[in-house]
Amino acid sequence: MDKKTKILVVFVIIGAVVFISYMSLAGLSFENKESDFFYVPVVTGDNISAYKNSCAELNLSQVSKDPFSLVGKKVKLTGQIYKKEYTDFEEARTFMVIKVPDFSPEYYILLFYSSNIPFKEGDMITVYGEYYYPAQTDVIPEIANMQLSVIKAGYIEKA
Repeated sequence: MDKKTKILVVFVIIGAVVFISYMSLAGLSFENKESDFFYVPVVTGDNISAYKNSCAELNLSQVSKDPFSLVGKKVKLTGQIYKKEYTDFEEARTFMVIKVPDFSPEYYILLFYSSNIPFKEGDMITVYGEYYYPAQTDVIPEIANMQLSVIKAGYIEKA
């Protein structure tokens, strides 16, 4: 599959997730389960320490130069919750936009988590999960239509 086809597939999937989220918020229901493409299982209990140790610090300089270089790798990132949306289909889901502090220009990352989290917008969190690229969101006008990195979070803690 060439690069343009992969990008198109990601856009179609994101569009489907946004459509399902919108329809759910509008009070409509679906018989099928929400796509798990952007989600990994939540890491709990005795597995947390090993999972955290398997994640390397996300190198934003490397990502800025070649955003595809870390696709599929387990990464760790600390950032501020800029926007948070919670949905509950058959399972709880959280979508967030994370703003990375002290990085110029401002850097935003999309975050998908397979559960609800107790953290709120403005909180600093450390996220452990799988890196993917590219994705887009229209939730925040200042980053609409930008190619953004994604972390499919397996574990999140307050920083």
